Amino acid sequence: MNVSPVYLHLKELVSAEQLKQIQSLLAQATYQDGKNTATDQAKEVKNNEQMNVQSTEYLAVQQILLTAINHSPLFRNAVFPKNIYPFLVSKYTSGKGYGWHVDSPLMGNMMRTDIAMTIFLNDPSEYEGGELELQTHIGNTLYKLNAGDAICYPCTQVHRVREVLKGERHVAVTWIESQVKDAEERNILYNLFQVMNNLKASPTHLAEQHSLQQSYSNLLRKWSM
Repeated sequence: MNVSPVYLHLKELVSAEQLKQIQSLLAQATYQDGKNTATDQAKEVKNNEQMNVQSTEYLAVQQILLTAINHSPLFRNAVFPKNIYPFLVSKYTSGKGYGWHVDSPLMGNMMRTDIAMTIFLNDPSEYEGGELELQTHIGNTLYKLNAGDAICYPCTQVHRVREVLKGERHVAVTWIESQVKDAEERNILYNLFQVMNNLKASPTHLAEQHSLQQSYSNLLRKWSM
């Protein structure tokens, strides 16, 4: 488990059984040019394929992914999701990638994009290259996670998908509007939540539990939008 004000690594967010269902659907799916969903300068650097959002396969994958994130306490208590944009299910074959870009600040019906999420849908051994690369204040960071894992990061980050050199890369991406807009405030709340859970294991700390619960609730009320 890796929680920070900037990045959240959700291990095994999608179960093995859910992955099996998704991968069967991916094999049957029809795809379209990914540029169709890109805006502004992103159109010039986006080179992938995306599952047809009108297809029955897409609707099934969407439902499986929503079920997975809705059953994740870590996702709920670290991200505080208010609105979740429909997933884009993408395929990168050899020679394809997505150049440097920043995600749109508003999507859909003027939904503010606070957090981006990439869920990896196939094993990293099945393709070469294809790393998600983020520009950070400490240098560039690469992510190529296990199937079923996800990475969440602020939409303010400049990022790219490196060119796939061999094989196929399958991912689902979405964007989240959080109840708590500020990443540092989300991290403070999650740290408090963890401490409260640890104190619950000790019945001798009831007063401390109540005090922490009060502070947590008041901060969430203050910072939520």
